Amino acid sequence: MTPGMHRITTLLIFSIVFFGQLSGQSDKYPPDYFRPPLDGRLLLSGTFGELRSNHFHSGIDIKTGGVEGKEVFAIADGYVSRIKISTGGYGKAIYITHPNGYVSVYGHLQKFNDRLQKVVTDLQYERESFSVETYPKKGELIVRKGEIIAYSGNTGGSSAPHLHFEIREEASQYPVNPLLFKSISVKDMYRPKILEVGIYPVDRNARINGKNDTVFYRVAGWGVQHYLQDKTRIEVSGNVSFGIRTHDAMNDTPNKNGIYQIDFFIDTSKVFGLEMNKTSFATTRYLNSLIDYNYYKSKKRRLIRTQVDTNNRLFIYRDVVSNGVVNFSDSAWHEIQWMVKDVYSNISQLKFDVVAVNNDTSLAPDLSEEVRGTWFEYSKQNKITTNDLSVTFPANSFYQSFNFQFDTMPPDSTLYAPIYQLHNRFTPVHKSFTIIIKPGPVTEALKEKLYISYINENGGWYIGSKWEKDAIRAKSRILGSYSVKADTINPEITPVNIADGKNVNGQKTLKIKIRDRETGIKKYWPTLNGEWVLMEYDPKKSLLVYYADERLMKGENEFKLVVTDLLGNETTYEATLIK
Repeated sequence: MTPGMHRITTLLIFSIVFFGQLSGQSDKYPPDYFRPPLDGRLLLSGTFGELRSNHFHSGIDIKTGGVEGKEVFAIADGYVSRIKISTGGYGKAIYITHPNGYVSVYGHLQKFNDRLQKVVTDLQYERESFSVETYPKKGELIVRKGEIIAYSGNTGGSSAPHLHFEIREEASQYPVNPLLFKSISVKDMYRPKILEVGIYPVDRNARINGKNDTVFYRVAGWGVQHYLQDKTRIEVSGNVSFGIRTHDAMNDTPNKNGIYQIDFFIDTSKVFGLEMNKTSFATTRYLNSLIDYNYYKSKKRRLIRTQVDTNNRLFIYRDVVSNGVVNFSDSAWHEIQWMVKDVYSNISQLKFDVVAVNNDTSLAPDLSEEVRGTWFEYSKQNKITTNDLSVTFPANSFYQSFNFQFDTMPPDSTLYAPIYQLHNRFTPVHKSFTIIIKPGPVTEALKEKLYISYINENGGWYIGSKWEKDAIRAKSRILGSYSVKADTINPEITPVNIADGKNVNGQKTLKIKIRDRETGIKKYWPTLNGEWVLMEYDPKKSLLVYYADERLMKGENEFKLVVTDLLGNETTYEATLIK
């Protein structure tokens, strides 16, 4: 075969494989079935699979120009299978089940269309609660492709106006990357940016530049090729793993978005890969095992690690060899290569060399701190017990086995138990653990105001307050310091646009701010003329809002609001309002 024929044959094979893959993707992700959930050009502030706090982002965040009230459309025919209103999470959200096996999700909404809003409002008054959830039957609330179902907002855990949008598999409820559906597309001609890499010794015999310690390198460059800013010689020895910090860029938006695909090579061999096609809510917290959690907690930067922990059940990994750990023992130079790709196949690359050197065991580090504590086997239940403390970690609470360190410190004047130091905040916990603390002697009146608190430099926060005999029980998923505090302070109620005796005729809303500075709001109970009235609650703004309707009658109206915190402290506000 001539060189020319060889090139033609290679191109034919490539074309068959490449276009065969595209055809397969089109079959799997129908290109024209869905329409975008918003009109106009889509700009994203968050991408699918983006690394968030304790979870992967399960959809895309679509910008709405910094305003609320944009029309939100059903992306295809279907029926409303779920509506949820909550003060956190997705806020006001709609779920639509489609005939093709997918479910679309629209979150952080301002309000629903008139038909759906009536269903929701009736339910809220029936249950006398702002937060509600309902699962309409199939065929009960039919929607058509392109129908306005809601208006975009900033409700729930949203920090700015936008639309959170998801597509899920109906059977598995796995979120799927919406950008895999060609009809939901964004303009993206920019390559991802590689910012930093880490090199990790996996065990006590490994070395990076002669030390048993992690080394981080900043990365520079643009376009395809990136490079290490520090061009010094890098020596490695023994079992080593790697990490990368990277983000994606898109046209006409400054946001630093999540990455679709990462591949890692030693010389020409692929050692590690991941791909963000779909995720699972059941496994999303394993993100804390994917990243360098210690580095994130101390530096607020997330590096994706090649090493796969023993108790890591993510299915986004691809072609991982030896759990992402490389053994350097041959005294040779090796090329390290990272390839980062977005969903539109824009690629960035980083290459650098390392040299394997002989391991000098005389340089073994002092392991006295490393071996201090109690050995925790990740696959078994583990407990810490003293006279006044019991902490129980279920099996598989951790991503790997390690030495757990525990200490006790005396309390200060604000605490009712010693400070119990449970290891440190730099180690992630996957499952909720149970902590039971027996406080010191207190009066019966004060007893009901005690709670277990996480202690930090800002004072801490409420964990739980359930009593079991003479001890308090709570659950948590964060390691660090714990003790017992008391909350005897009543919540605050501050009227915004109402007052006793005020004429509110012509006002579209009645607004009140509520706040509890110690443990948080547990319940608020608003009534108008003795009947419960709907007030929407936005914890971000500490704001309650009543939208005036027929319940605000002509003449005098008696308004009353009772706010209760998590320890039962209560504040009441009353006013006569005139219309």
